[in-house]
Amino acid sequence: MQPQQYSDSSRTGDDAWHAILHASEALLQAAESEAWDQLSELANERDLLIRAYFSKPVTVDNAIQIRDKIQRLLAIDDQVLGLARKEQQNLMPAMKAFSQNKNAINAYQQASR
Repeated sequence: MQPQQYSDSSRTGDDAWHAILHASEALLQAAESEAWDQLSELANERDLLIRAYFSKPVTVDNAIQIRDKIQRLLAIDDQVLGLARKEQQNLMPAMKAFSQNKNAINAYQQASR
């Protein structure tokens, strides 16, 4: 996914927020399809959009309007984190076996010297 360039003068707040939401949904979709190698890049792209959105002062009216939107993003983030934790738990037995094999190889090399 290529990062999109947004001009502050050509994007309204709603359009910019829609881009953030779209990037968040792309993160969730990548996690759901177990495309873990894409997650970091997608998260970085979304981070840039969020930083650009909040680079201007937020008024009280804007804060009230985006509160629900922020809660939606946090819910998406929770889903992504849940999927990542599940994947981490699935990988733990393989990582433990890999570590044990590495230790056995190291012990064998030490003994053969």
